Amino acid sequence: MFEFDPEDASVETVSALALDAMDELRRKLIECLLVLQTLSDEADLNFVDLISDLQAVHRGTQEAYRAASLVHQGAQLDGRWGNSLSKPKAVFARHNSAVRRGAKKVIPMSAPSDLVEQSLYHLPKPDRVQATVGDRPQCAGTVRSTGESCASSAMYLGSGAFAAHCYSHATPAERERYRVYHKEIDARRARTYDDLRERQWAVGREILAHWISSREHGIEWLEKAIAEV
Repeated sequence: MFEFDPEDASVETVSALALDAMDELRRKLIECLLVLQTLSDEADLNFVDLISDLQAVHRGTQEAYRAASLVHQGAQLDGRWGNSLSKPKAVFARHNSAVRRGAKKVIPMSAPSDLVEQSLYHLPKPDRVQATVGDRPQCAGTVRSTGESCASSAMYLGSGAFAAHCYSHATPAERERYRVYHKEIDARRARTYDDLRERQWAVGREILAHWISSREHGIEWLEKAIAEV
């Protein structure tokens, strides 16, 4: 049984407030990225480098949230490698090391921003049968050189239908159906990607409008908070 010596390492904690703050930061970065996509209509500037920098910070907030959520859930960690606090990657490594020595594996918590990113940045999953390999029927063809049955999987033709053969042994009709299916897939992906980009742009414009409408109040609030400190 895996055991930790309390004298070997101090107890590390992450509060619920810290998790909420990190997820809020992540959401703000998403807003920044979406707004930047819309500014090409307002400014003749190339924002590629700025977007790249924000994306790097955004990935950092994702990683920090996931690592912090492990600590928040009480995941067991091997001892720190020094006296300073651990970076997110080190938290993952310390937990994985503890798991290898018998500790319970803890999964990072999901965050509200996950759903936002899923709806705005992830394309729908492709036809699930298309991605299946193990369940595909075997080709009904025969290898000419050996006379043995072909070991390849049959071609997938969409909508749960399979050809009787792999591409090498397919009939002209099966190859034509296969070509048409993949042409449809390519067109569908292009439409889906365009729809996703349009959605990002529309949400970015909404966020920009909200920022501008609340800008004066936000400045006043910040100035007041600074003055009261």
